[in-house]
Amino acid sequence: MHSKKLDAYLAQADGIDSLMPQAMRLLELRHILGEVLPDALADYATVANYRHGKIVIFAANSTIAAKLKLLGPALLERFVARGLQVTALDIDVQPRRGTAQGRPKAAILSDTARRALADLASQLAESELKTTISAMAQRKVSRR
Repeated sequence: MHSKKLDAYLAQADGIDSLMPQAMRLLELRHILGEVLPDALADYATVANYRHGKIVIFAANSTIAAKLKLLGPALLERFVARGLQVTALDIDVQPRRGTAQGRPKAAILSDTARRALADLASQLAESELKTTISAMAQRKVSRR
């Protein structure tokens, strides 16, 4: 069986062919944005739309949005230098779904808390709850 490229399938789908140029343009703009932004910002910003010379950029939080607004004139200049017809940048905050901001927290249980959990687990009937509480009672998280 011979395989087709994904864009060949998309071009064949009804109604999709009119969206392909815009989708390709957005991918190109996202690639350029990733190249022109400092690494510290590139992971937290993405091009959301492009229409009538205006690029809409989503920032993961208000701090990133503020930095992008400060870089706005330089970003605009770089897009134009790449041959794109860009007249304005619109930067909006749009938190990413499913990603935690910062590092996950690890609970540190005292010996007293672990003993209390073990006592609780011993009083429970065999169940998933008992298994979970027993595992929590045995877990030791070292302090850094």
